[in-house]
Amino acid sequence: MSSPEVVPLPPAQQAGELDGRGARGVAVAGIVVAATGFVVQALVSRTASAADTALFLVFWSLLFAVVGITGGIQNESTRAVRAALHDEVRPGVQGARVVPVGLAVGGLIAVAVLATSPLWASSVLQEHTVAGVVLVAVAALLFSGHASATGALAGAGAWKVYARVVGLESVVRLVLVVAVVVVSATLFNLMVASAVATAAWLLALAASRQVRSTLTMRADRPARRYVSGLGHAIVASSSTAILVVGFPVLIQLTTPDDVVTAAAPLLLAISLTRAPLLLPLNAFQGVAIAHFVEHPERRARTLTVIVGIVVVVGAVGAGLAALVGPWLMEVVLDQQIGSGVLAALTGAGALLALLTLTGTAVLALGKHRAYSAGWAVASILAVLLLLPPWALEQRVLLSLWISPLVGASIHAAALVRSRAPRSVG
Repeated sequence: MSSPEVVPLPPAQQAGELDGRGARGVAVAGIVVAATGFVVQALVSRTASAADTALFLVFWSLLFAVVGITGGIQNESTRAVRAALHDEVRPGVQGARVVPVGLAVGGLIAVAVLATSPLWASSVLQEHTVAGVVLVAVAALLFSGHASATGALAGAGAWKVYARVVGLESVVRLVLVVAVVVVSATLFNLMVASAVATAAWLLALAASRQVRSTLTMRADRPARRYVSGLGHAIVASSSTAILVVGFPVLIQLTTPDDVVTAAAPLLLAISLTRAPLLLPLNAFQGVAIAHFVEHPERRARTLTVIVGIVVVVGAVGAGLAALVGPWLMEVVLDQQIGSGVLAALTGAGALLALLTLTGTAVLALGKHRAYSAGWAVASILAVLLLLPPWALEQRVLLSLWISPLVGASIHAAALVRSRAPRSVG
């Protein structure tokens, strides 16, 4: 069998390093993702009624919670392709093709959404329930292709193309939502526009030879072992999705409907206080995984520096949120919320970034069980802390502060115990 064609990469990328243009591209892509999400929610907040805004934010949360599950496909694809390029593959062992396998797993996620929907759909989606479930299921399938392709691009070091594909999806969503706002800003139309954008990677596939080359890229493991690694990564990404973008869904499930309908300011604040840090960080996850795989000897130093930056940014961000956050919420979004709540939510976002970074380092080691365990425990704890009969703000803040700290501790313990940089978890 002839070897699949792989588009040659520039020398810096062949060496596994992120050059200056690639770094700028990834940074811009992260900013675009964060900015477009903010603009979409601001547009909806100012054009829809308060009730429709709350319903849309719950759907938005559900959509990105389910789509976020495929983040595990992206992370494992990055690790697997990078490891396959970095290591000598054993004779007679052929790695799985990451994009076809990722699409197949995305199909299973879509089926799971449809099959389980009778258990949760009517509680989460108060309007357009059936259509909402179908939109989310189709988005899961479509985005699994995006996750597989961008993961493979990151693993191969094609950072400029990776950045373009990551940014394209968010830009397409913004364009569609703006068109809906101009023509007819109904709740249903906004839901469709948000979900359809997950097909944007197909435009990149049609236009770019380098993106098409991901269809032939292979993992460092045969299909069975690769799917097993994907399973652990998806458990972790499911928990990530719950804590990062799916938290309003948890609020919907643990809070009376009338309280949720009146909680649009809090729901917006939860989303917007974490977006400036977490969305760019998610764009850089592929960079971090590739770096940790390529240079395991630098893992501790690099992680220490990045964690320090996150702590400083989180502290500064919390201060700014307290000072100017209430004014921005009222002027830009026409919502009112206290400065203390905004500062606390911003600090919680920094803790979630810490959990993301420790998980990235553990995954790069190949310790899939510890990676998924840290995220799973954090998400379970987040749900449990929303159950007591306290005020909504109290439950939210306790949940968002304590759960990531516990999850990060599990990851940190795995890193401390690790002696061999390539042990399989």
